[in-house]
Amino acid sequence: MAAKLRWTDHIYTHFSLRVPGDEPHFLINAYGQTFDEIQPETLVKIDIDGNIIDDPTGLRINPAGFVIHSAIHRARPGAHAVMHTHTAAGIGVSAQKRGLLMISQHSTRFHKRVAYHDYKGSRSIWAP
Repeated sequence: MAAKLRWTDHIYTHFSLRVPGDEPHFLINAYGQTFDEIQPETLVKIDIDGNIIDDPTGLRINPAGFVIHSAIHRARPGAHAVMHTHTAAGIGVSAQKRGLLMISQHSTRFHKRVAYHDYKGSRSIWAP
């Protein structure tokens, strides 16, 4: 669906799903795969601290994706899925010094519902 809707930015868009159970584990796409390559059997299982539990492809994960997803999964244990996209509109908003401006009826739908995370770079901590 992400590829079809063009919610992709090559390999830099991430989706994650919490794994049911007591352990804070989630599945995330492997580093370097585009959305048309990702299959259920290629997802990487990781814990909330960044330890890889299962990596069927051996590609590891994108560290920037881990930073974003682990922060949200840690803060919102009830969130089952997290997606981080690079849409043209999102890139435009993130490039503005003041972020999303409440200047139209459409933008007010997100009033006090938008969170920002300081950019930490994409150091290849786990990249091959």
